[in-house]
Amino acid sequence: MKQTRLKPGDDIHVREFDGELVLLDLRGGDYFGLDAIGKALWVGVSEGLSVHEVALRLVEEYDVAIDVLERDLDALRDKMLARGLLVEVVEGDR
Repeated sequence: MKQTRLKPGDDIHVREFDGELVLLDLRGGDYFGLDAIGKALWVGVSEGLSVHEVALRLVEEYDVAIDVLERDLDALRDKMLARGLLVEVVEGDR
């Protein structure tokens, strides 16, 4: 069965600055700042987690319903995919 996962784009460089993650897209020279939720999504995806798994981590820290958190993370994921900050990778059978 083929599965899709997310990973950071190849041309994206990351640095932590004052508790936030700053992403530099080398293709266009654009900078993007991620707050704590965005940082959690980026770190989780970098570790191979799904958006749902990131949400499960975060729901323990924040007083918010899991469905609300997943909806917000899905929206952020979609924006990051549209900008090429994250890319989808299709993996074969394991």
